[in-house]
Amino acid sequence: MDCERIEAALLAVVDGRAAKQERERVEGHVAACGACARRMEEMQGVWSDLDSLRAVEPSPSFDARLRARMAEQPARPRFFEWMTGNMRLVAVVAALVAVAVWISLRPTIQRPAPSSAQAQQDFAVVKNLPVLENYDVVANFDVLSDLPGAEDTSTQPQSLE
Repeated sequence: MDCERIEAALLAVVDGRAAKQERERVEGHVAACGACARRMEEMQGVWSDLDSLRAVEPSPSFDARLRARMAEQPARPRFFEWMTGNMRLVAVVAALVAVAVWISLRPTIQRPAPSSAQAQQDFAVVKNLPVLENYDVVANFDVLSDLPGAEDTSTQPQSLE
């Protein structure tokens, strides 16, 4: 039997609340264990000191004075009474809670993570940014056809040389 379990049962044995089987188990351990025996003696000493104290009787007017002091104290409101005067506050809190619940229950959009090939391609685009700044000029040749002296090359036959 370990001392921790016995120490928990010592007080019940000292004050007489322990069952016969538990008391015999504790007394058997205390007879073999010096530390638990000292602990039990200490508890018995404190218990006997408490028994030797005289009981204090309250004065005859104690009850009347206590009731008068209790009557002087302001009554505590019931739990939901604070809401009757603060209906705006209750409405605001309820709206905030509703918005929080609505936001937490919305489905989230799962965007796939870019692959490493896509990331490298994006980096290459950023790396060549000076070239891409003029992309719209290079991609749109209509401006060149509007220049004076520009000939329409699509209608002319091409030589096979």
